[in-house]
Amino acid sequence: MSAFLFVPILAFTWIIGFAVVLHASHYFLTIVESSATGTARNLPWHGRPFREWIRDGVNWPDEPVADWFLKALFLAYLTALWAGPAILIGYLVAGNSAWATVIAGVAYWLLFPIGLLSAMSSEDRWTPFRASLLGSLVRRPGKTLGFYLLSAPVLAVLFLTFDLTLLHSSRATIAWACALSPVAAAMFFVYARLLGRLGLVISYAQPDEPEEPVPARKPKKRKKKPPFAYDPRYRLGVPREENSEFVPTEAQPTELPALETPMDGPVTGYTVDYSGKPPPEEAPKPAPVIHKFDDEDDTPITVQPPPDIDNTDRTRLAAELAQPSQRELELYLRERPTEPANPYGAEAVTFLFDAKTLDPWLRLTLGIAALALLQRALDALRPT
Repeated sequence: MSAFLFVPILAFTWIIGFAVVLHASHYFLTIVESSATGTARNLPWHGRPFREWIRDGVNWPDEPVADWFLKALFLAYLTALWAGPAILIGYLVAGNSAWATVIAGVAYWLLFPIGLLSAMSSEDRWTPFRASLLGSLVRRPGKTLGFYLLSAPVLAVLFLTFDLTLLHSSRATIAWACALSPVAAAMFFVYARLLGRLGLVISYAQPDEPEEPVPARKPKKRKKKPPFAYDPRYRLGVPREENSEFVPTEAQPTELPALETPMDGPVTGYTVDYSGKPPPEEAPKPAPVIHKFDDEDDTPITVQPPPDIDNTDRTRLAAELAQPSQRELELYLRERPTEPANPYGAEAVTFLFDAKTLDPWLRLTLGIAALALLQRALDALRPT
């Protein structure tokens, strides 16, 4: 009986796991992009400190689920690309011992942020490495070191909870797996937030690229037209060569050959009278007859005066629209805010409690908990 239940539960586990990977990739890249740019602000930038102009929350785009497949493929591509060198380094340093896993984890902790930020800061998202990114990290050594020091315990807790929840399910009970699921989702979001803030620091460290001068276009040489001569017969400038199709200007349309049309046949124009005779006078039009009925009167229609809006809110609203606020004016300023002194402050954690972040956090938690329960069901039903 267990063999009949094992196969459908295994298929259902793969379906749930694929859905969790799609959601996790979408959430991770959204948090990184929103944290690395100043678009997620609800306060003006000009003359404000970092904590005032950067928003605690995340701009969650309204994208269809079909767009998440490319994000999952992109994140899986970078993860596999940098996990391979990390595992190779661990094997070369420690062989097959337990320290090889630790060294591989440390190498991945160091290399993956460089690969992800290189891909997200380049014109081609599939570029795994940019040498200029290392120069930007060197220009901000303190903030780069701060990111690695803060992300180390976050990744350690994330890998530990992931290992106890999904990989080595026999080491933790079902209750502990459900309790560790929100912790794993929270650490996943916090690491993405820290990685996005490192990208924000790099954006200040990169030098401004000079704009390439646009080459001036050479003027095209125009072809010279043949000279014209004066024709005393028609008082016009005509070409020097003989033109058999030249028509005098005083020729009437009726004297010219008709135009052949597919529907009406040959068509000619109207003849113009150059004699200067006045046009014939038209007969006066009869006066219009207005019929009146018995129930009609000649009272003119009056328009009511406009309502009095002095004591309403329309006057105040019109004054506010005519005079925009200082915040709206500052939104149009192009000055960039000053670089944050501490980009890894409390906002790296407090954004989890934002109203728009609680829903993704809850969805990812339920997905991890469902995978943990299905994993334990597979362990119990696995045929021996």
